[in-house]
Formats: sequence, C-alpha cells, structure tokens
Amino acid sequence: MRPVIKWPGGKTREVDKIRHLIPKYDRYIEPFFGGGAVFFDLMPEKAVINDISSSLMLFYKMIKEQNVEFKDILLKYNTSFQSLINTTDELYGKVLGIYQQEYVEVNLDEDIKENKQANIQELVDLILNASQLSDDLVLDYSKYRKTILKNVSDKFRRTSLNNSKRRFSDEDLKENLITGFTSGFYMYFRDVYNDINLSRISVSDPYNIANFYFIREYCYGSMFRYNKNGEFNIPYGGMSYNRKQFIRKIEALFNKDIKTLFENVSIYNSDFEEFLYNIEPKSNDFMFLDPPYDTDFSDYEGVSFDLEDQTRLAKTLKNIPAKFILIIKDTDFIYNLYKDDFLILSFDKNYTYNVRSRNDRKVTHLIITNIDEQDVKELIVSETEI
Repeated sequence: MRPVIKWPGGKTREVDKIRHLIPKYDRYIEPFFGGGAVFFDLMPEKAVINDISSSLMLFYKMIKEQNVEFKDILLKYNTSFQSLINTTDELYGKVLGIYQQEYVEVNLDEDIKENKQANIQELVDLILNASQLSDDLVLDYSKYRKTILKNVSDKFRRTSLNNSKRRFSDEDLKENLITGFTSGFYMYFRDVYNDINLSRISVSDPYNIANFYFIREYCYGSMFRYNKNGEFNIPYGGMSYNRKQFIRKIEALFNKDIKTLFENVSIYNSDFEEFLYNIEPKSNDFMFLDPPYDTDFSDYEGVSFDLEDQTRLAKTLKNIPAKFILIIKDTDFIYNLYKDDFLILSFDKNYTYNVRSRNDRKVTHLIITNIDEQDVKELIVSETEI
C-alpha cells in the first residue's frame, strides 16, 4: 500500500533498502510518522504511530474512524473543483475571447481600457454562476469571488507576458488560462486554512481536516513554508495539478483495505520523547524513525526540530530496548551523535551500502541502528545475492 498524503521528506524510495533489515516484531512503532511510507509498505498487524503535527494525526484518526462527515466534505471539494474546471472548459471560447480582447490586442481607447476590469468581472461571474459550488464549503462567498477575480486577472496578465516571449501551444494556453480559476480556488481555501490555524475562525474537525488534506494535495511540491505572521504561503501546484484525480485520492482513504490496516493502530500526537515514555517500547517491538533533518530549515507546520532535539533523540535511543532503524541525512553533527553507540551504514544516491567511515564525504544518507552488526552484514549479503 502507498502513502495516502503528500508530506515532506517521505521515504518511499528508501523502503526497498531497509525492508530486509527489519527483524521480526510483535508491534510496529513510528515516532515521526509523516506520510508513513514504511508503515504502509509493511502493513503491520499492530502499530503505534505518532507525529507532532496535530492536523496530520487528526487526519489519520479520521481515516481510522472512516469518518462520514470528513468524506462528505472531501467529496464536496472534488465536486466543486471539478465543476469549476469543467465549466471553464465548456465556456473556454468566452474565456479566450476576453483574454485576447483585454490582454493581447493593443487598444489605446481609454473607454475600452476602463472597461477591462468590468469585462473580467463579468467573465468570472459567468463561470462561477454556471459552476456547481457547495454552499457549506465556501464560508465567505464575497471573499471567494474576490480571490478568484484577482487570480484570473493576474494569470491572464502573466500569460500574456510569457506568451509574447515564447508562444504557447493552443493547449498550453488553455491550461494556463484555466489555472487562473483553479489557483484562485486553491488560494481562497489556503486563506481558510490559515484562518483555522491562526484561530481566526472556528470549524468542525472534519471540515478542518478536509481543508488540510485539500491544501496538502494541491500546494506546490507538498512543501511547508510560513511568512512572518505564521501564515502558510506555498502557492498552487500549477497547471499540471488542474487534471489531478482527487476523487481517486478520496477513494484510497475510504475502503476495506485501509480500514483493516488501521483497526489495530494506536494514534498519538506528542513530542517523540513523551510518546516513547507513554508506549514503553519492548524488546520484541520494532521502531522506524525518520526525524527531521539536521539542517537550517527543519520544521513543518510551524514546529521546529533543532540540534537540541536531535541530541535528545540520540540520548533517548540509548535506552530503548526495541530494535530500531533510523534514516537521516548525513552531517558531521549527526554522525558524531551516534558513532559511539550504534551501527551506522551509509547509502549514496545509487542506494549502495557502506559501513560509514570518517573519510566518506560523498554519503548523502545514513542508516543508524541498534541491530547487531553481524546480523546486518549477513542480511546485506543475502539481499545482494537475491
């Protein structure tokens, strides 16, 4: 099974290189769950998962519960977004005509210039009135309309400038113009996302997490970034996102297989140290760790993970009886934290193994584990022979 949410630092590519290193276990533990690539690949019969992101863990709780209201709101997002695209497709002749009239053809008549914004407003109202929009999805229609209008105007202007430098194909021009509407849809709900997170508005948990999931799926590169006011400011993913099959994403959240997978999963939302104290790892447990990297930017959803936290983690792992595998980017700081107490393997961009040495400066990632070194070497050899 594949991860069901886009999340920074996912380990989907690394799963194949650690799967054969994982010992038999009774319970699977993951303190920095994120997108959960290893969990979804292993599909453990019993698991405890944790992440510091409250929205993320509430998302997984909604999945575990197969929450009907959550599903209903996600379907409204899909219906409203697809209807906006379909309506713009159907009325594209009108869209193209206004674009060419107002942004391509040069006309010095001042009266026509003054009518430019009015014509764009008329176009936006035509599209919005013809498209299907759930009333209880949009919390402020006036703001929704204003956001769409701004994004359409900006996109038409930028498209005209770019097209004058390198002419678009008819299909690319169409997708660019449609993106004025879809990016406006996204930007409105990004504002809602910020209003919720900054406690400017109060909504139900299902509405909150449906909004969270939509933004995760449609923001550029699944990134996290915030301005000085604490507002999430990643833009829309771009015109390639217009044709995403969001309905398939929703279907992946609500089916028999994922319901079965989460039946015996306990979900936590706390600091990793508190989490591990509460669940009391045992020797017959296995723990996978994918902590934030040791970099200048190592936070998401406004929560940082600094060098002091990295040190706390290393100290905590010294007293954990469960076997664990930790994957992290190689830095001198990280290497020095773990070198005296644990086995450190490295893998390069081609995912070939080495036992980490001080002079190996080309390594990009480390596998840190308390599994016996001889056992690991035998597993690596057996995997190579397969």
